[in-house]
Amino acid sequence: MVKFEYMQQENTETAFASPVDYDSTLWLETNSSLKEFFNLFFIPILNNLPKGFKHRIKKTNKAAAEVIDNVTNHNALEALYKKGEHFSANSFLEKIFRKIWFSMDNSKAVRNRLRFVIRELRNHLQEIANRDREINIISIASGSSRAITETVKNAHYLKNTKIAVTFLDKNPEAIGYSKNLCKEINHSNIKLEWINNTVGNYFKSKPTKKFDVVEMVGLLDYFEDKRVLEIFKNIYNILQEGGVLITANINHNKEERFVTSVIDWPMIYRTPCELASLVHKAGFSYDNIKAFYEPLKIHGLVVAKK
Repeated sequence: MVKFEYMQQENTETAFASPVDYDSTLWLETNSSLKEFFNLFFIPILNNLPKGFKHRIKKTNKAAAEVIDNVTNHNALEALYKKGEHFSANSFLEKIFRKIWFSMDNSKAVRNRLRFVIRELRNHLQEIANRDREINIISIASGSSRAITETVKNAHYLKNTKIAVTFLDKNPEAIGYSKNLCKEINHSNIKLEWINNTVGNYFKSKPTKKFDVVEMVGLLDYFEDKRVLEIFKNIYNILQEGGVLITANINHNKEERFVTSVIDWPMIYRTPCELASLVHKAGFSYDNIKAFYEPLKIHGLVVAKK
């Protein structure tokens, strides 16, 4: 486990240096020198487009329109995961625009984040697969459940391990999409449960079930620190000893103004260090916290063990 490196800063709490993870086994997306040069000119243009320009962007490509019409929900993320290729491009110009929009840094970083979440889920499940009891997983604000599905479908390392997965999401459409996607899971010892509820209401019900893995990715981008800390405290309470929280947050980046003002997708940006600080305040020891960036440094991930 690559942990933080201690680094004292004046007039602040103890801070940490978050490494960039370039795991060569994950086929992570980065930029070529030519793309970096192109971005020097292209991104400032995008950042200075007027707010209403998103309606013109929607006309350039069906997949781009799908993202813009569904910001914050599973449909937008699924379009980004698939690079917009689930929509046909009827003309050469549409194909060009699809290439442009879905090769932007934010789009690549979302796919990198997914690969890392799958890696962390797989690594922890491999670690605990031999336990002689049921392994409990919960995905909070689960959306399409893409990370869980990709992790456990046809997973040879699960062998005869019994696993119960709970998907929590407030969007009934996302739950329906998730159920359909989970048909790909080919493992007889996996039980699946969906709960249509908000995170706040779920924890107000005071759940008694303890979990070995809590996966929560994409939700914290929309919550202020006070709410995030409250959620982390609740998660700490439902984790088994030795259980793992896998979470993430978007970080400030060069395309931020375009995403926020033009695409109209406002989010709350945090560094991995800031996110890890909230995790620590919720009860997790710094010795059991791992925080790192994906290669484009747009998404930071935190893995914390109780």
